[in-house]
Amino acid sequence: MNANFINNFFLTSSVVLYFVAFSFNTYAKDTSYLKGSEVGPRGKISKIGLENNLELYKFDEADSCVDNSTQIRTLITNLSKSGIVKVELFGKKNFMKKSGKLRRIRVPADSERVSLCINVPAPGEYALVSYHDKDGNRKLKKAWNLKPKEPYGVSNNPVIESLRLPRWAEASFYVPQEGIEVVINLVKP
Repeated sequence: MNANFINNFFLTSSVVLYFVAFSFNTYAKDTSYLKGSEVGPRGKISKIGLENNLELYKFDEADSCVDNSTQIRTLITNLSKSGIVKVELFGKKNFMKKSGKLRRIRVPADSERVSLCINVPAPGEYALVSYHDKDGNRKLKKAWNLKPKEPYGVSNNPVIESLRLPRWAEASFYVPQEGIEVVINLVKP
């Protein structure tokens, strides 16, 4: 009788905790974006976001391209004409870590190639990481083994055969005072 009571107690407790956790996750914070809205979960939608019916904010925008300035003039290729292109700028410290990015830019994927510029704080070594968010949900879709299901790439376009992140030495490049041009050819999974 004691064993039966204990089993029922733990089963009931587990079910109650599951529903409490599920309802908290579902209703605690609404991070969804209703297409066409002028305001998203992170603030006011930018003009570019409204024009393209995407969740894009002012802080997502690329910098103006200026010749001979300390910036990275970037060309992203192998895109389809939908969703968002996300580009992140990293320094050597905290490369490929979520909190390590120096800058994040999101632009509409409105053609098979997208050009954008990123100002850098000073000449030095940097790396770029990019992916094509085809459905525009601001998240990289991944398979069960964590391999991306959406097109992705890094600066210098290294060939990475195994399931690992690119290394700093493979992706880094030097940005001189007058800036540099970088091409990222996205890999389709």
